[in-house]
Amino acid sequence: MTKPLVVCVINEAWFFRSHFLPWAKAAVAADFEVIVAAASGDADREITAAGIGFVPSPAERRGLVPRGLWAAARQVARLVNPSRPTIIHAFGLHGMAIAALARRLARPAGTVVSVTGLGFLAISTGIGCGVAKVVAKGLARSLDGSATIWLTENAEDSVALGLDGAARAGRLVQLVGVGVDLAAFKPQPFPPLQPLRLIMVARMIRSKGADLAVAALVEARAQGIDATLSIAGDPDTANPRSYGTTELAAFAETPGVYILGARNDVPALLAGAHVFLLPSRGGEGLPKALLEAAAAGRPAIVTDVPGCRDFVTAGKTGWVVPAGDAGALASAIAEAACADLAAMGTAARAEVEASAVDGEIAARVVSVYRRAVRA
Repeated sequence: MTKPLVVCVINEAWFFRSHFLPWAKAAVAADFEVIVAAASGDADREITAAGIGFVPSPAERRGLVPRGLWAAARQVARLVNPSRPTIIHAFGLHGMAIAALARRLARPAGTVVSVTGLGFLAISTGIGCGVAKVVAKGLARSLDGSATIWLTENAEDSVALGLDGAARAGRLVQLVGVGVDLAAFKPQPFPPLQPLRLIMVARMIRSKGADLAVAALVEARAQGIDATLSIAGDPDTANPRSYGTTELAAFAETPGVYILGARNDVPALLAGAHVFLLPSRGGEGLPKALLEAAAAGRPAIVTDVPGCRDFVTAGKTGWVVPAGDAGALASAIAEAACADLAAMGTAARAEVEASAVDGEIAARVVSVYRRAVRA
């Protein structure tokens, strides 16, 4: 019997590897064939080594209208064989745009859409943003139907995309992010409390709020709080709102701030810190880095935006402060310097164990694939 095929449509190979590779591995183990269509990069080899097909997509990341959109849609459509059960799994707005066109050219057995956060749509203002939000809703409307299942990471994104009908029909599945490997992120003893060590792990784009984190640290230190901030992550040159080298250099010159760049030793970085900090301006699904910090037994200071506020419980597993408010962040840092961080970290780990284990999340996704094949 021919194996059903899942065609994963996503903007970048590195994004698939870092967030969704466990899902694909679980699907392969469950007797699906998986092919990833994405912009090529260093992650291709790791994807194919896992027994997953890879086709370089001609589409370049450009918001809602990727360059090479039609060519990418034709590529995906060619992978759909009428005699073989095929699912198109679209990731994010980029994947949604390609999948919407591909479905005009071919008829997959089912469609799965992962809403990975609304990105710039959630944090931008003005006429252009309003038009973009209308386009995003239009994409969601064109993709929705009885054979489409939606995967979200927070309670707000489905509302923003107008997915009430899918929710009523039972075609909306909310996951606790992409899950986290508990074995890779084990709680370690806290380092000595002087100074309070803050860690931020994120892409260096403005929506993540590294500038707010630095401003908050400066204010906290001015109030007499002995604290440092380490920031791990690279700029994203394909994102127009990426921090530039000049800005990152200015951050690095700030007393108590350490700019680490891209790192592959995040568990060790978390073990050497007391508190995870993510002052996001919005647009998140549910940040994987936040789940990893919780799995490592570290409480978090986050902002009151979708995804972050869905996971962190104020006073129990961390602090939730207004978005864009460096003063509120500084106050939370001051509170963290006097808090029972070990107890909060234990509660954060328990939250991950209860709801965000990667294997359990992957199993739910595979069950969605099985349902989509039968749709």
